[in-house]
Amino acid sequence: MYIVNTQIKCLFILISSVTFMMEAGRHASADEPTPSVTELNQKLVEARDASDFKQAVAVLDQWINLQPDRPQLYYLRGCDNFFAGKYRDSVRDFDRLIELDPSRKQSLWERGISLYFAGDYAKGAEQFADYQNYHDQDVENSTFRYLCVAKADGLKKAQETLLPIERDPRPGLMEVFRLYEGKVTPEKVLEEMQNTMLTGQAAAGYRFYTLLYVGLYFEAHDEDAKAAKYLAQASDPKLLEAGSQRISRYMWDTARLAHQEAAKRVKQAEN
Repeated sequence: MYIVNTQIKCLFILISSVTFMMEAGRHASADEPTPSVTELNQKLVEARDASDFKQAVAVLDQWINLQPDRPQLYYLRGCDNFFAGKYRDSVRDFDRLIELDPSRKQSLWERGISLYFAGDYAKGAEQFADYQNYHDQDVENSTFRYLCVAKADGLKKAQETLLPIERDPRPGLMEVFRLYEGKVTPEKVLEEMQNTMLTGQAAAGYRFYTLLYVGLYFEAHDEDAKAAKYLAQASDPKLLEAGSQRISRYMWDTARLAHQEAAKRVKQAEN
C-alpha cells in the first residue's frame, strides 16, 4: 500500500500496456476491424487523466476481447472497476488475474479493499492476512483486516486478532495503529495530527492517512456521521494536491468511495 510501490506499478502497467496492444494489432485478422494501438492507448490515458473510470473500463473491455489471457489487463480493469464503484466487478477481475497468475495473490491488497467494499468480509480478511506474509509492517493492511473482521465477527474479535505492526515509518501510521489497538482515542490521534511539526508534503500525507483511518474506524463502530465527516476531509482534492508525493492516489480514491458510501448511509438513516 506504499505510494512508491503504486508509482512503480503504474509505470510498469503503462509500458506493458503499449506492448500488449502492439501484439494485439499484429495478431488480429486482416478483415476484422480492430482499434488501433495508438487510439486505444490514448483513450485509456485520457480516461484515467480525467478520472473517467467508466470509460477506462470500456477501453479495457475492448482490449480484453483482443487478449483475454493477459493477466495484467485484469489488474488494470480491476482497479478501474473499483474506482468506478463497481466493487463486485472489480473482485471478479482480480480473481481472474489470480487464475491466470497465481503468484500475484499474496501481494494483491487491492483485491482485499474491493472485497471489503463488496461486503465479502471473510474473504477480505483472508486476503489481508495473506498480504501480511508478503509485507508485515504495513499499518494499512492491518487496519483493513481489522475492518473486515469487525464487520464479519465483531469489534472484540477484530481487536483481539489485529495483525501486529512494529515499525511502519510513515508519519501518523503508528498513531493510527495504536487507535485500532484500543490504546488511544480518535480525539487523541486527531490532536497529534493537528500538533505535528511537519510541513508541506509530509504534513499533507500525515493528515490524509490520519483522517482516512479515523473515518474508517468510526465506520467500523457504526458511527456513520462521524465517518462521513472525516472521510470527506480525507478525500478533499486540495489535500491530494498538497500531498501528491506522499498520498497514494489509490488510497485517496478509496477515501472518496468510502465517503460516498458513508454519506449514503447517513442520508438513508435520516429518511
